[in-house]
Amino acid sequence: MNKSKFLKRFLIALIFIVFIFLILITINLANETENWKFLGLDFNNKNEIISSYGSLIGGILSFLSILFVLVSLIQQQEQIRNEKEEKLTDEKIELLNRLKLLSSFFTSAIDNIELQGIQMKQFFEKEKEFPSQMNQMYFTTNKNFSRVIDLDSTSIYKAINYNFKNNDDWEKMFLNIYSIFDFYSDAILELKEKYQSQINFKVEEQRKISNDLMQFLNLGANLVDEYKINIGEGYLDHPWSNLVNEFTPEYYKYLEECVEKNEPTDLRTISNLYLLPFLENAMDIRQAYGYDNFGSRVLVNLSSYIRKRINELEVNCVYYAENIEKQYSEYFSTENDNSEKLKNYKSLFDELQN
Repeated sequence: MNKSKFLKRFLIALIFIVFIFLILITINLANETENWKFLGLDFNNKNEIISSYGSLIGGILSFLSILFVLVSLIQQQEQIRNEKEEKLTDEKIELLNRLKLLSSFFTSAIDNIELQGIQMKQFFEKEKEFPSQMNQMYFTTNKNFSRVIDLDSTSIYKAINYNFKNNDDWEKMFLNIYSIFDFYSDAILELKEKYQSQINFKVEEQRKISNDLMQFLNLGANLVDEYKINIGEGYLDHPWSNLVNEFTPEYYKYLEECVEKNEPTDLRTISNLYLLPFLENAMDIRQAYGYDNFGSRVLVNLSSYIRKRINELEVNCVYYAENIEKQYSEYFSTENDNSEKLKNYKSLFDELQN
């Protein structure tokens, strides 16, 4: 029992005793007889009795009023103290709820980081294996990173300070949380922008290479036509016209197979299985017969240029994939340091709820 409660009970008990005393005095006076000697008071004269009783009652009532004032003051102090305690309790609950909200965001953020990491891993593995193909990387749509940043940082600071004031690293915890969420908010946005830039570059390069391949096929068709016009029936007996005539249907057959299988054409396949054999055979023909006058040299140079463009595109895509792999390993894998910190902070916050 605290001091104020004891004093309050004491005053109430005193008031009760005074009231009992007052009642006893009043009853005693009301039932006075000549032989009645209660408390040994002299009440023979009625006027004196009334005067004495009035004086006594006045003093007692004044004393009671003082006691009531004291009880009222104590009651007000208790009320103020209770209001302060209720306010502190509400503030404590509010600060705890702030950490509970953060814990919920941590769960979503960790899941988002790891899910984005899965998408990145799938992308860079395919991109490194098939750099010429149009591989896709998907992005998770989640605003939890920005939501945490938009929270009142002062209230979060107070919540961590209050609940972890005995932890020497509580301020470091606060700074780490905002640093991590700031980083991922910017990192994912930057990742999207760079990915879109890479995709635009890749599409543009593939379009240019496709145009060069179409030019190569048109030049090859013109070469065969020139042989047919100038040589006649035996035009396919000449090595250059025969080389081009064999290449063209094989190339179109590959394109048809891709359409039937609903697969994209692979520039690496075109480079290694079609353009490279063409160049190797062309070098043998040039060694034996030299170039002709119908465009064989242009075809050789163009096919070599196309293979060079495909190789440059693949080198660029592999380099980009390696960069994505590095970001994945450092920031988006299931074992990255930032996710581990968030998991530890979440565990600490959750322990406070129990």
